[in-house]
Amino acid sequence: MHFSRITTLAVSLIALPYAAFAQAGAQPAAAANAPVTRQELPALIKEALMNEPEMIMQAVQKMREKQQAEAEKKTADAIAANKAGLFNDADSPSVGDEKTADITLVEFFDYHCGYCKHMLPTFTQLLKDDKKVRIVFKEFPILSEDSALAARAAVAVNRIAKDKYFAYHSALMKHEGKFEEKNLLEIAQKEGIDSAKLKAEMAKPEVTATLDKMRKLGEDLGVRGTPAIVMNDHFLPGAMDIEEMKKAIANVRAGRKPTDDGTAPAAAAPAPAN
Repeated sequence: MHFSRITTLAVSLIALPYAAFAQAGAQPAAAANAPVTRQELPALIKEALMNEPEMIMQAVQKMREKQQAEAEKKTADAIAANKAGLFNDADSPSVGDEKTADITLVEFFDYHCGYCKHMLPTFTQLLKDDKKVRIVFKEFPILSEDSALAARAAVAVNRIAKDKYFAYHSALMKHEGKFEEKNLLEIAQKEGIDSAKLKAEMAKPEVTATLDKMRKLGEDLGVRGTPAIVMNDHFLPGAMDIEEMKKAIANVRAGRKPTDDGTAPAAAAPAPAN
C-alpha cells in the first residue's frame, strides 16, 4: 500500500517527539502526490526540516497555544462546577462585603508558604483601597504537620470569633518558626481571643470536617501548590504585589483575563454565583 508524499510525511512527523510538526504544513520538493517508500522517508523529512527550519518553532508554538487553551477551559469548567464551595461556603473565613463585592478572591494557602506570606501585604492593602473586593480563605496545609495545626487553629478562630479571623490569620502569616499549640494559643490571646475556648474548639470534629472539605475542593480544582488564587472565574498565576493585583482586578472588571495587557475587547465581567 502506497501513500502520497504529503500524507506519509505528515503521519511520520506526528510520530516525532515534536508532535506538532505535522501541523506546520511542510512540503518536500518532490511531487506532492507521488507515492513514497519507507526508504525515502528519512531523506524527505530531513529535506523539509532543512529547507524550512522555522516550521519547528511555528508548530511548537501552535501546539503550546492549543494546550494553553485546553488548560484554561479545564480550569474554567472546574471553577464553574465548584462555585458554591468556592464562593458561598458558610464554613470558609472571608473578609469584605459579600453583598456589594463585584470581585471575589479565593486563596488556597499554607501558613509556612513563603509566597503566601508575601500575599498578606497585598491583601491587606487591597482591602483598604477597594471596598468592592471580597477575599475568601481556604486553609490548604501541605508543607508540614504544624501547618495543619495552624490551619486547625485558624478554622477554630473563625468558628468562635469571625471578626477576629483576619487579625489572627495575619499574625500567623507573620510568625516565623514552628507552630505549636502553645504559641498558637498565645497568639490568639494577643489578638483578644479566648485561648481556652479556642483550645476546646480546635478539638471538635467540625473543624476536621471543614479542613477536609477545603482540601477536597482544592484537589477537585487541581491545586498542587500554594498560593492558588481564584478571581471570580479565573485562576491567577501565583503571588502578586499590590499593583499587579489591582491591574488583574481592573482587567476582570473590564471583561478581560487577569493577565491581559488591556488591549483585548471588553465584555461583561463574570461574577461569582450568590
